[in-house]
Amino acid sequence: MIQPLLYRYRYHSLSPQLKQFAFTKRWLIVAAIGIFNLQCSWTPEVETVLHNSPNGFISLQTTHALKIAPKHPSSIPESLITKILKGITKSQEGGMLQQILLSAPPAVPVFSSSQIAFLAPHLSMALSKATPEEIIHFRCTVTNEQPSLIQGTVAVFPPTNFLLTLRDGQESSGMPSKLQNSSRKLQTTTSLTFSQEEAFKKGEELQAFMAIPSTSHGIVINYQRLAPSNQNNQENQPNKHGTQITGDQKDGSPLEMDALNEQLRDLRKKVDQQTEEIQRLKQTAPP
Repeated sequence: MIQPLLYRYRYHSLSPQLKQFAFTKRWLIVAAIGIFNLQCSWTPEVETVLHNSPNGFISLQTTHALKIAPKHPSSIPESLITKILKGITKSQEGGMLQQILLSAPPAVPVFSSSQIAFLAPHLSMALSKATPEEIIHFRCTVTNEQPSLIQGTVAVFPPTNFLLTLRDGQESSGMPSKLQNSSRKLQTTTSLTFSQEEAFKKGEELQAFMAIPSTSHGIVINYQRLAPSNQNNQENQPNKHGTQITGDQKDGSPLEMDALNEQLRDLRKKVDQQTEEIQRLKQTAPP
């Protein structure tokens, strides 16, 4: 209570010029903060189209949803992206249909083989061109294997996190609108999973990288765990003599075997020396 009164006393005791200066300074600070916030919220999102064809659409896009800077550009081979896309599945949970039938529908692949063939090379190329301020936006056309429009985003975050989001798509026109509405009511919650559980990260970790809108679903995959190690590749490879190296044989390296052989030679030498010494003592001993 004393501080506001003291401030009021000091303010009223100032000259008119100082009062005007203090008032102007205060409003300049407020205006600067407001302009800064307005600029951040109204900064336009820039989109750079990389590919547009009947098969799909690929672009680089700046976004305000990022919480940390992506690891862009990134070099991820087409083969690894193919493995990632093949392993992503989706399932519908929590609808009335599951409650009635007491069973959940099986998980289905998100991408068809033709969509993966289109996305893998273009996503690999886009990741190599993206900047830390951009994410990759993609859209795949409807196919016979995949009757819904697939669109979403891709980004790579440090150290080796592949983040993919999917926007809720509209079913193809082959299904009547009444059935589409009934399907949405029966199946309400979509979840994404990955075939290799050791590389799949939980949903709560997704929000640490970027904000996901309620109309989208996301998944994070540690792609480093998908790359085969050189050690595993070499375990079953033939050696120079054409024989196969098994798990029992690879326990001792050539350097370790040489060291053991050297120790054996030293022990044999010592035994021979002791044997010679015993024989010499026997010969010099008095009868």
